[in-house]
Amino acid sequence: MSSSTNTIINPKPCNYGCNTRIYWNDEENAYFEVFSKSRHKYPNRSRSNNNVTQTTTLTTKPNYYSKKSYYATQKPKMSNSFELLQGSIADIQKKYEILSDIVSEVNGKVHGSQRDRDPKTGMIDLLVYYEVPEGKREEVKRKFENFVISRNNNIIIQHSNV
Repeated sequence: MSSSTNTIINPKPCNYGCNTRIYWNDEENAYFEVFSKSRHKYPNRSRSNNNVTQTTTLTTKPNYYSKKSYYATQKPKMSNSFELLQGSIADIQKKYEILSDIVSEVNGKVHGSQRDRDPKTGMIDLLVYYEVPEGKREEVKRKFENFVISRNNNIIIQHSNV
């Protein structure tokens, strides 16, 4: 008399993404494929589980741990300077706008200004502080001076470096 055993099959998808339905075979202590009834071979699995976890952790590691990304985003060396703008309110507004545009063109920043009224002439003085990448200061000063000279030869302008 032969004994027949009924095995309950609880299929599940393979964990390694090969889209095969598998089940656990207690007699063989292995996973078998549901339709072919043969031992399942994992085509997408590496030889050891350690390799799988290492590759997944390396690919998901954020970029900010990389030394290259840190050095690539460092701020370039900057050069500080200022311009003394003098004249009427309308003249100073125009000069300030032009200076700001020139500084922005070379990736610089205008940091602040101080206003005062000259007691002798009654004109307004505006001291504008800015920074530009190293080596661009003379270019900014030259462009700004060319604008002022070409606009009006009577405008007083003084240049100073920090």
